[in-house]
Amino acid sequence: MSREFRLPDLGEGVMEGQILRVLIGEGDRVTEDQPLLEVETDKASVEIPSPHTGIVSGVHIIEQQIVNVGDLLVTFDGGSEAKASDVEVKPTVATTIATKPMSPGKQTKPASPAVRKLARELGIDLQTVNGSGPGGRVTRADLHRVPSAQGGSSGTGELRSPVERASASSAAPVSDDTWGPITREPLTRARKAIADAMVRSVSTTPHATDTDDADVTDLDKFRRGYRSDDKPDRKFSILPFVIRATAMALQKHPIFNASYDAANEQIIYHRYISIAIGVQTDRGLIAPVLRNADQLTIPQIADELAAVAERARTTSFEVNDTRGGTFTISNAGAVGGSRYSIPIINPPQAAILALGRTRWQPWVIEGKVVPRFILPLSISFDHRLTDGADEIRFMQTIIGLLENPAGLVL
Repeated sequence: MSREFRLPDLGEGVMEGQILRVLIGEGDRVTEDQPLLEVETDKASVEIPSPHTGIVSGVHIIEQQIVNVGDLLVTFDGGSEAKASDVEVKPTVATTIATKPMSPGKQTKPASPAVRKLARELGIDLQTVNGSGPGGRVTRADLHRVPSAQGGSSGTGELRSPVERASASSAAPVSDDTWGPITREPLTRARKAIADAMVRSVSTTPHATDTDDADVTDLDKFRRGYRSDDKPDRKFSILPFVIRATAMALQKHPIFNASYDAANEQIIYHRYISIAIGVQTDRGLIAPVLRNADQLTIPQIADELAAVAERARTTSFEVNDTRGGTFTISNAGAVGGSRYSIPIINPPQAAILALGRTRWQPWVIEGKVVPRFILPLSISFDHRLTDGADEIRFMQTIIGLLENPAGLVL
C-alpha cells in the first residue's frame, strides 16, 4: 500500500521553502527519523526527517524547487500512514534530529544536520569521530581534525553555500547576453530574504549616515592587560568593549534604542537594550542578538560572542536568536580592509553602528604628530526619529567611553 508524505508545517508562519538537496531516491529503504531532504526557507535551513520506516516508491520534488506546506514530497511502500502534522520541524538553521539506536547499546553520534551534511560531503563516518561538544556532540571543528584519508573529493573541508552546491551538482545552462556567454543561478531563500529586507529598509526608512574615529590606543593596551577573575589567562578583543560602550551610550541616548511606529504615529522606547551582532555565514548575513547587553560585564559579553561564533561555524542558529534586537553592530573591519561604510538599518531598529578596520595612523596630539591606534566608526540612523545633532552627541558618548576604557568595567 502506497503512503504519502507531504511538507509539514515549518512553524513561525512559514508556508513555503526551497529544496536544497534530495537525500533519498526511489527504491531506497529509509528508517524513521532518517533525513529525507533539506529545505531552506527565508528564516532557516532544515532537514526533513522521515516519520516512519519504509521503501521509497516515489520522489516528487527536485533540487531548487519551491514547495508549499502540504505539497507531496515522497511516497512509500510499507510503514504506517505519514501525515504532515505527524512531523515536527523546528525552524532553525540547523535542527537536531533524534535518531533510533543503530543496534542494541549503540547510539548514533549527536550532531546537527549541518555537521552531518558536511560529514557526508567529506566522506566521514560520524561514528568514528570523537565529539568535543556538549554530551559528545560532533562539531564542524571535530570534522576538520579528521585525517584527510577519510575526507571526500573536495579536500577542502569547507561547507559551500547552497548556491555553490547547486551549481556543483548540476551543470548551469549557458546562454548569451549582448556581449557574451552567461550563466544564471537562482537566489537562495536566505539571500532573497536578505535582499527583501534591505530594499524594505532603504525604501521605507530615511537613512542618514555619519562617520568619525575613536582613538583606541589606550583601550588596546587596557584590553591586553585586562583579566577576568574566573579565567585569568583569557584574551579579550576590542569588540566586547565596543558593545559595552554602545550599551552604555544607548542608556544615555534612548532615542537610538527606539522604533518608529508609522501606523500609530508613535515612538516606541524599548526599556531593554538588546544588541544584534552582524555575523557572516554560509547562508549570508545573520545578526544574532545579545539580550540585555547593558546588564552584561565585559567577560559575559565575550562569552556571548564566543557562543555566537561557534553557532555561526556550525550554522546552528535558532530563529529566535536573531529576533528582538533594538540596535545592531556590524563588525565590518573584521572581514578585511573596510574603513568607513554606509550601513543599512535593520527595521524596526532606529540605528546601526559599523566598525571599520583598526589601524595605526599618524595623529596630531597637542601639536605633535604621533602614531595612534584608530578605530573608524560609521552610524546610520532613522531621520524620522532624531536629527544630526543628537546623533553627534550619541557618537561622541561612544567615542568618549572607548577612549577612557576604565569606565567600561566599573
